[in-house]
Amino acid sequence: MKRRTFLSAAAILGAASTLAACGNDSKGTTGSAGSELAADTTAELTLSYWDVNQTPTVEAAIAAFNKDFPNIKVTPSITTFRDYWTKLRTQAQGDNLPDVFWMNGPNIQLYASNGQLAELDDMGVEWDKYPKALVDLYSFDGKHYGIPKDFDTIACWTNKKMLADAGVEVPEGDWTWEEFHAAAKAVSDGGAYGVVANLMTGGQSTYYNTIAQAGGFVVKDGVSGYDDPATIEGLKKWAELIADGSMAPVQVMTDTSPRDLFNAQKAAMHWTGSWEAPAIRENFSGDKGDVIALPLPTIDGNKGSTIHGLSYVAASSSKNLAAAKKLVTYMASQESAETEAANGTAIPAYTGTQEKWASADPEWNLNVFIDAAENYAVTYPVSKNTAAWNEKENELLVPAFQGNTDVEAAAKQLATDMNALLAEEK
Repeated sequence: MKRRTFLSAAAILGAASTLAACGNDSKGTTGSAGSELAADTTAELTLSYWDVNQTPTVEAAIAAFNKDFPNIKVTPSITTFRDYWTKLRTQAQGDNLPDVFWMNGPNIQLYASNGQLAELDDMGVEWDKYPKALVDLYSFDGKHYGIPKDFDTIACWTNKKMLADAGVEVPEGDWTWEEFHAAAKAVSDGGAYGVVANLMTGGQSTYYNTIAQAGGFVVKDGVSGYDDPATIEGLKKWAELIADGSMAPVQVMTDTSPRDLFNAQKAAMHWTGSWEAPAIRENFSGDKGDVIALPLPTIDGNKGSTIHGLSYVAASSSKNLAAAKKLVTYMASQESAETEAANGTAIPAYTGTQEKWASADPEWNLNVFIDAAENYAVTYPVSKNTAAWNEKENELLVPAFQGNTDVEAAAKQLATDMNALLAEEK
C-alpha cells in the first residue's frame, strides 16, 4: 500500500520549505510571532471547527479575545466532522488553511511534519496545566504544535442493577481483570450481554487500554509493537470475552451500536469514553441512578486509560501569524476551559476546571475520567500516517477477536504490515 498523504512527495518539500519561511517572517499588521501582541493590532482571522454543540464555547472564547484585541476580527467556520478533514487537506494543498483550527491526535504528526503548523513554544504556555500525555500527543520532534482544549479518557460505564441482578457486587475501588471478566460472565449467563464495546473501528476505547495494562505498546520510535508478547496478551483479552459469551458478538455490536445496547439495558457494562455522558443522560432507558462509571480493571496490577482530546493549532502560513497564535492561547485558556465545563460538552483540558463537568451527574462517579487523565493516562498512539495502519488494525484484528483467526498470528502479521507503512514515513 502506498503512503497516503494529502500532498505529493514533491509538494511536501515545497510546502514545508515555503511554510517554514512564512512562519519566521512578520505578517501583515501583526508583527513577528510571539507571546506579545499590541492591543490595537488590526487583523482578520478564520477559525475552523466541527462540533455545533460547542459553538457557545467557541463564541465565548472569541468574545473574550476581542475584549483585549477589539480590532482583530475572528470569523468562525463550522464543518461537519465527516467533511472536516477532506476540506482541511484541500485547503492545505492550496496553501489556504484556516488561521486557527481544531486538530486531533491521528492527524497532528501529518500536519506538523509537513510544515503546516506553527510552533507554539514562544507563547508562554504553562504546559504543566494540561495532562502530560495530551501535551505529548500534540508535540512533534520536541516542539509543541497544539494547545489541548479538552480530553477524554476511558472507563467502564456500568449498570449497577444489572450487576446486582446477576449477583455481582459493584466494586468500590480498583478491580482486577479476573473480577471484571467474572462479572461479565455472570450477567451473560443470565441472558443479557455482560459487556459491549466498539471493537470494530479502532482500539481507543478497547484494546489500546489492555495493551498498555499488559505492558505492551502499539508504536514506539517508529516501530510497531504488535508482535511484542505483552501486546499480544492485551489483545487476547477481547477474544476471550467473546469466546465464552461474556461479550456480545461483533456482529451484534455492528448491527446495534454498543451505546444503544447499554442504554437499552441489554448490556451491563460498556467500555467507552467520557464522551458518552450526554447520550447516556438523554437516552438511558432505566433509572439513571443505576449508572456508574468504574475504572478500567487492572491487568497484573497495572492501570491504563487511553487519553485523547482536541487541541487548537495555528497554520504556519497564516498571513497574521502572531494574532493567530495569540488566539490559540485564548481558545485553550483557563477562562475558555471554565466555559467548556459549564456547557458540559467535553472535559476541559486545563487542570482545575473539570469539576463542574464531573458534578453534572455526581452519582455517576465521573471523576474517574479525570483521575485517569491525571494519574495513569496512556497517550493515544499516532505516527505521521496513522490512518494507514488504523485500517490494518481493523482488517486483521476484528476477525481474530471473533475467533475466525488466531490472535497471535494476526498480531504478528499486523506488525509486519504496519512496520512497512511506518518505514514509508521516514
